[in-house]
Amino acid sequence: MDVYAVDVTGTLDKGIYERLLARVSPEKRARIPRFYREEDRIRGLMADILARGCITRETGLENHRIEFYTNDYGKPFLKGRDDFQFNLSHSGAWVVGAVDNQPIGIDVERIQPIDLDISKNYFSPDEHQDLMAHQDKFAYFFTLWSLKESYIKIVGKGLSLPLNSFSIKFFSPGDIRIKAEGRLLEDIFFQQYDIHKDYKMAVCAHHREFPAGVRMMTMAQLAVEFLGD
Repeated sequence: MDVYAVDVTGTLDKGIYERLLARVSPEKRARIPRFYREEDRIRGLMADILARGCITRETGLENHRIEFYTNDYGKPFLKGRDDFQFNLSHSGAWVVGAVDNQPIGIDVERIQPIDLDISKNYFSPDEHQDLMAHQDKFAYFFTLWSLKESYIKIVGKGLSLPLNSFSIKFFSPGDIRIKAEGRLLEDIFFQQYDIHKDYKMAVCAHHREFPAGVRMMTMAQLAVEFLGD
């Protein structure tokens, strides 16, 4: 397993942007420029390039031969390689990704003030109670949200799996589990990473072999590595 985080703040050189855009699929090449905000265009492009860079490096597959498909719920996969799994997420200043040889889920969330009452709809009763008792409610809300989203993404069924149908259980900082239908799931494990004080990030896997840290990159570093310059 490898975990990556790309800082997408700042601007991307126009020439580099065009060169990277030319290396994504025709569908993405048409869709990304249609985003109204520049930061959304950059996040979308960097996420695709991060995935492609991981695939070429880990599998040896040439970029122009990469093909993706999605399941019925929209989760992307690498066509023809069930032994290579990846997942992506982005929020604010960060695009993050994780790769493994088994299904994997990752989520990053920017901590910000929100109406905490929504937790009644999206969290289990136990989670909502824990949230209301927590000293730093906004940070804890996004801790829970990132963990739950990473689990949703490893399952690969999107929001057809309701967020309040399972609970996050903290036994220790290094032992976070899922409780669903009255029992703890034995094949789901989590790791949290601190990439910035204003963000929460979680990775969900079917084993405990998480990397000790995250490979942090700038947009320029990702571009140079991908383009070979």
